[in-house]
Amino acid sequence: MKVKELLKRVESEYRRDAEIILSYLLSVPPSQIPLMYEREISKELEKKFLELIEKRKEGTPTAYLIGEWECMGRVFKVREGVLIPRPETEILIEKTLELIPKDRETVGFELGSGTGCISVNLLIERPKLRMYASDINPEAVNLTEENAKMHGVEKRLTVYLGNAFEPVRGMKFDFIVSNPPYIPENFWVALPEEVKREGYTSLIGGKKGWEFYELIAEEGTKHLKESGFIALEIGHDQGKVVKELLERKGFKVNIFKDYSGFDRVVIAKRWN
Repeated sequence: MKVKELLKRVESEYRRDAEIILSYLLSVPPSQIPLMYEREISKELEKKFLELIEKRKEGTPTAYLIGEWECMGRVFKVREGVLIPRPETEILIEKTLELIPKDRETVGFELGSGTGCISVNLLIERPKLRMYASDINPEAVNLTEENAKMHGVEKRLTVYLGNAFEPVRGMKFDFIVSNPPYIPENFWVALPEEVKREGYTSLIGGKKGWEFYELIAEEGTKHLKESGFIALEIGHDQGKVVKELLERKGFKVNIFKDYSGFDRVVIAKRWN
């Protein structure tokens, strides 16, 4: 069977997933699939492809099926129960990079490392940077360490298993970065089943949804150097409340929108 015939067997709503899965099985970028329509597929590969497509239809995210996902053009290992990198997080990484000097030694802390895509990307782009990170999920800690090693930055990253700032008590940083859980707990039941596979602790931020931002505003100042900054990903409707939380602590706050025009990233500084 040819590539184009195999893809025709998949419903249109799963076409993009099919191309990603097939590109993974063929070890080529997804962009190359249209150039391979006439390629013959082995029976073994066809069987594996159809098995994965069936699992996708049953609700398993494509990222978990292939065990990896891209962030900032780099591949990161992913596993069920840990948040899958999303395009919105790339905005957080880009805005954070704008404030990290290229020529000066800097130390940062990431609250809730997940796959490690934020810390690892920052470390790759800033060779003089040293990062510390924490996560309450042991699987996330393992993934962060694996991804750091895969990208060759493990010597500049220390990952702790623990809750929020507890593992770094007494330490101060040039910046704090986080994409914390920010969905209100009463939204959990209505979430799609495939989203729920990313884990309750990865997604739910408390009754209000912004409890982690309250924690960061309160505790973050104790762990930040005088000229430090805070960079956060937020829920689309949380810009106002997060801005107020940080302004009460003396920060000057800027909010940046995502590709859909929603508030998505907060940068809080003590300077103009």
